[in-house]
Amino acid sequence: MAITYDNELTARYHGRFGNAVLRWRGGKSILSKMPDCSRVVKTKAQKANMKRFAAATIYGKKVLSDPRLREKYRKKKKMYQSIWNAAISDFMLKPKVDAIDVKGYKGLPGNEIRISARNRYKFEAVIVTILNILGLVIESGPAVARLSSDSMEWDYVVKKINPFCRGSKVVVRVVDLVGNVVQEAVIIDST
Repeated sequence: MAITYDNELTARYHGRFGNAVLRWRGGKSILSKMPDCSRVVKTKAQKANMKRFAAATIYGKKVLSDPRLREKYRKKKKMYQSIWNAAISDFMLKPKVDAIDVKGYKGLPGNEIRISARNRYKFEAVIVTILNILGLVIESGPAVARLSSDSMEWDYVVKKINPFCRGSKVVVRVVDLVGNVVQEAVIIDST
């Protein structure tokens, strides 16, 4: 791989050139050999990831064409990262639910359920759904954000009574700004 910093011939060029690939990153022109993937048999997971990446490129194009989103990513990108790469990265990284604390839930109105989750950027919504032992929805609604040291935390205040709390399920659905959805659930094992 060849890297140049001040070459007028390759400055700002990128793409395929014969059997080589030119890239422009952080003020550097990088020339590397074209990868050969002709004998690679892709797994089901790889094919799914390729579809996801195709959707990420559509999102990246949307970001570049929308001045508001473009400015948002310009502020959040890393030093040598382009707006395009920041948008693709944001799309590809799903939020993570770290913990669902149901110790305070006893099936009564006013009980609290606490959720801890992480994401590189912003969450659009954290939705809590409580299902009884038969799988019927008792209640559902958004949790309220509370800023913590290294992650975001949300509190959900229960509104309806659940007389048979044991065996009920609390489902937490986290949606980030891009539209990625992650769902986690816990079963209540005590009354």
